[in-house]
Order: sequence, then C-alpha cells, then structure tokens
Amino acid sequence: MDQIIQGVLIGLATNYFSGFTQQYVIDFFKKAIVIKPNLKLDLLNAKNNQDIDRIFKDAVGVIDAQADTGSVEVDQNFLTAIKGIRFDHQHGKVTISGSTINAPELRTGGSGTGLTFITNTTMESAGTKIQVGVGASIKMTGNAKITQT
Repeated sequence: MDQIIQGVLIGLATNYFSGFTQQYVIDFFKKAIVIKPNLKLDLLNAKNNQDIDRIFKDAVGVIDAQADTGSVEVDQNFLTAIKGIRFDHQHGKVTISGSTINAPELRTGGSGTGLTFITNTTMESAGTKIQVGVGASIKMTGNAKITQT
C-alpha cells in the first residue's frame, strides 16, 4: 500500500475506527483493496466520515484467506460473502473440496510458489459458475489464478 493511501487512512479512518489501532485499519484495507481495487481511488477521494462509512461498507463482507507457507483447507463447507472471496496459496497450499463458494467476486489461485487444489466444489460469482464434479479437479501452481466476476 502506498504512502498516500496510508496517510488517508491514518488521517481520516483512524478517528472513524477509534476502537482499532492504525496498523489494524491499514491491514484491513490492504486486504480489501486486493479484492476490490476501486477502494483505493475511493479512499483517495474521501473527504469526511460519511465517505469513510460508505467505503467501509463496501469493504466489509470480504473473505481473504492466505496460506503464506502453511495451508488453508476448506472441506465440505459453504462459504458466502457479500463482496468477495479470495484464496491465495502464496508459498503454501490451498485445498478446497466438497464445498460451495459464493460471492459477487471470487479469486482463487495465488502468488508465489504454492499450490491450489480444488475438487468436488461449486464456485459461483455474480456472472460465472464453475462446477468441479466428482472425479474432476483443478490444480493451480505458481501465479496461476481464476478470477470470477
């Protein structure tokens, strides 16, 4: 996150989110901006607490799961989010099986040297639906990604 955005967050949002530390607010918006890049411009144009309130409402409802060097496993679950869901394997592993994933925007795959493996799962966004049936799978490594909008 660049210094201008951090300055906006510290100047406007920290007072608005008085119950949270500056770093928490910055980290929250870093994750939200990855999934909804338009939030960056919205923050640059924010003038008051009403603007921040609108931006925050646009940012909530985002699930961001990052494996780092470990793992994220979604097994026989139903995940839904109001805004978006992102799974990033980074240098670890993301495994999704027997699940239903639903949000207006989905990003699956990753950055780094990791692995994402999807079996027997339905992933549905506002405009797309991917069904990985029994006996089928999707395997992504490195910087491979699926973006559904």
